[in-house]
Amino acid sequence: MTNTAKVTPMDFSITVNLHGTSVELRQVSRERLVGRYAYGKYAALGVERMLTLFSDMGIPATFFVPALEAEMNPGLIKEIMAAGHEIASNGYALEDHSTLGDSEGAILEKARDVLAGVIGSAPVGWRAPDGLMSYKTIGLLASLGYRYDSSLQDDDHPYSLAADGGGRMVELPQNEILLDQTLFAIRQTHDRVLKNWTEEFVGLRREGCYANMTLHPRPDYGVGRASRMVMLAEFLRFIRDNGPVTFRTCADVARSAAKQAPKAA
Repeated sequence: MTNTAKVTPMDFSITVNLHGTSVELRQVSRERLVGRYAYGKYAALGVERMLTLFSDMGIPATFFVPALEAEMNPGLIKEIMAAGHEIASNGYALEDHSTLGDSEGAILEKARDVLAGVIGSAPVGWRAPDGLMSYKTIGLLASLGYRYDSSLQDDDHPYSLAADGGGRMVELPQNEILLDQTLFAIRQTHDRVLKNWTEEFVGLRREGCYANMTLHPRPDYGVGRASRMVMLAEFLRFIRDNGPVTFRTCADVARSAAKQAPKAA
């Protein structure tokens, strides 16, 4: 029997949390980045693999970068941008923004300015480290010129942040199942991860939802390993072959979503 179910076109964003040694530096000093505390040093290799894959498939991605990583590796950040990808902010040093109090505004401004100094313009997107924010975060981001946040996992479509003090900002929610860390952190096999991703994509595509996939270049809980990149390539080919799907950066999706978002009161 022919399947006559209507399939609505969907937007798909590939996002990358560029977490290198900034993860380990929350626990130890730079002098102690050895053994299990050196996983972040692998991130540059994972990024190179991602850039090659994205280039081969013609996919634009959004890289959420802690400003500390940009300070330590400015050449890598410029290489990502030169390849046509968006650079967005992931805080300064992976702080817990729910605990920063009165210092939050200054830290947000510092992170924005550091990234702007590296890439030549202020980032328009932000993602909270570990998804943690204060009740003031969205308003502070809006005052710094940000156009979107991508920290939450509470919807299948972009939505306005006007009610949260974000003005014309929009939320681009992530998808828990399309987050590599969720599955690799519990040692799922490649086959199981690919099956989860594929089933989630099929469901989202059928309803015309927005898909926001989050990857990490690290080798422990991310896709940076060579074998995992093979699996990622297989998944991206499946997406491309089972559309209609448009790969778009978060900034591009946010521009479209903002046109439909209500103005702040």
